[in-house]
Amino acid sequence: MQRIVRVISTLFIFSNIFLSLISFAHSAEDDSVAGNISNSSSESGHLTLTKTVQNITQNTPASVSTVANPGDILEYRIKFTNTGVGDIRDMVLHDSTPEFTSAQQAVTCDALLLPSSLSCKIATPHGNNSVGYKGDILWSLGGVLSGGESGLVVYRVKINN
Repeated sequence: MQRIVRVISTLFIFSNIFLSLISFAHSAEDDSVAGNISNSSSESGHLTLTKTVQNITQNTPASVSTVANPGDILEYRIKFTNTGVGDIRDMVLHDSTPEFTSAQQAVTCDALLLPSSLSCKIATPHGNNSVGYKGDILWSLGGVLSGGESGLVVYRVKINN
């Protein structure tokens, strides 16, 4: 699924996260904005996802929503945590640039924000991963996310003028 930004005056609200796992797949839509997606087995991994946004231009704190103006830069952070006891292997996190925005810079995988047990590759199926990109973003995280481990993927967008 994708996060959708709707403009109501200058307030940007986002909702929806999509997660795909090689060994199992779940998707969820959460109207409260912070989403939890999990596997129901008590001995398996339990993945929790939380997405926040920070208005970089206005230097607001990271939150589940923000007020923004045309031309502002927003930074989205998706935190993933294995709150279960089992391992989670080879996941793909999927998000999209919100409506009325485009990538402010190329989307990258920051190794400092990921557990050392995970490798990361970016896919942007709707065009080149560069400034101005609009569309889906996929982070392919290869390896194992052990129980208790967490990581973070980040991207920035600019609100259209």
